Amino acid sequence: LCAFVSLWRKKLNFWNRPTLNSYYLPMKKIDTTFLIKIPLFTGLSEEKLLKMKQIMQERTIDAGTFIITENEKGTEMFILLDGEVEVSKTLLLKVAGHGLDQRDKLLNKLTADDYAFFGEMALFDESAERSASVTAKTKCSVAVLTHDTFFQLTESDHEIGYRVLMNIVRIVSGRLEKTTKDVLKLTTALSLALER
Repeated sequence: LCAFVSLWRKKLNFWNRPTLNSYYLPMKKIDTTFLIKIPLFTGLSEEKLLKMKQIMQERTIDAGTFIITENEKGTEMFILLDGEVEVSKTLLLKVAGHGLDQRDKLLNKLTADDYAFFGEMALFDESAERSASVTAKTKCSVAVLTHDTFFQLTESDHEIGYRVLMNIVRIVSGRLEKTTKDVLKLTTALSLALER
């Protein structure tokens, strides 16, 4: 297995990237008063939030570590409890005189004060690839929710599954609307630049 992982990391050009160096702790930093502020859990009662808390694990992540790597498949969602992360996407750019170059484009910086969460699509589609990379800018503490534990809970409590799914639909819809507006602005700017 170690040889396979080593070969896989080299094939995907990961040898210079730090790996997820973490360990699990009992849930100390997170409570229902924090969970209720996370948009993913809007509408859940304190009793339901306690159930969610029970299936999460706290993980400490070193600065510079990739928490999520773009194009990898994942089965975990993360809630940022402490620290700062950067969300980035790899872009292929044309560099004058040098052909094409791959670079990471910083999309967003998030802190625990943002009640940030990421990787939520892994709760519903474990075959989906991550759409962006998330890197710990500082030492971070995250709550981890796995696909399997989430589905075990939702099989016994359908209301939690329904509420979380409806919140994800609302959140993804908002993100899609913003992306559509951004693409329209970029297309308009490109069109104007090409006319000159």
